[in-house]
Amino acid sequence: MRLLLFLFSFVVSFHTNAAEKLPAEKILQVALDETGTITIGRDTVGSDNLARYIQERLFKSYMGTGQMHSKIKFVKLTANVPDIVIQVVLKEIQEGQRRALTQLCLQRYKKLFENIGKRKQEKLKTQFPVLFQNDYQSTQGV
Repeated sequence: MRLLLFLFSFVVSFHTNAAEKLPAEKILQVALDETGTITIGRDTVGSDNLARYIQERLFKSYMGTGQMHSKIKFVKLTANVPDIVIQVVLKEIQEGQRRALTQLCLQRYKKLFENIGKRKQEKLKTQFPVLFQNDYQSTQGV
């Protein structure tokens, strides 16, 4: 009986330790309302500053932990968001990703992404998929 209890407690503690080691997925959520107000977390960002904001958030995350957000999620807070506003926001998100990639490559390799070797490019794509994300899972509501 004692052996059974010992084995059970060992299995439970092993399972708990394995679950604790999995990193939580960090998602950068960009929310847009019908007036064009963009919120990311508790911050309100203008569309003209969105690319810079995305770049800074991604790169600061990298500098702090060595990792970046897992992905970017785009959310329309209402159905009445004009399509032209959505397109502007999506282009700004992509520009922010491009800037963060440039900053990362210059910091790591002292070269632009296009000028580093294919192996290093593939490693960056694997290590930082958020920089190459094209689908932002546009959804309605929070």
